[in-house]
Amino acid sequence: MMPLDPFANDPNDPASFIEDDEQPVPLSPQERAEVTQDLDYVRDCMRRLRPRGILGIYFQCEDCEELHFYDWEIMEQNMLASLRGELPPVHEPSADPNVDAYVPWEYAMGYLDGLDAR
Repeated sequence: MMPLDPFANDPNDPASFIEDDEQPVPLSPQERAEVTQDLDYVRDCMRRLRPRGILGIYFQCEDCEELHFYDWEIMEQNMLASLRGELPPVHEPSADPNVDAYVPWEYAMGYLDGLDAR
């Protein structure tokens, strides 16, 4: 759940002066199927990996070359927004994430496969 916008309904909202040219790009049928499948994986990770201490994923950003950490809930909300044809909600990463609690996406998928192989 996203926190309430402190400037909601404020005619002097500083963000109202910024022109936002970014519009969501509609998903192709194949992209929609892929996002839906990834959403199922994220929900499976939330159910099966979070109790094992894995809180989300990380990746190295191509723009800033730093690691970005995403909780499962943030991933879920981003994917749901894409499926609704909306831009992902703005979110703030944890100020000091426990880096040991995040894994690359491929590792999470492999972990799930390993759990299913038992």
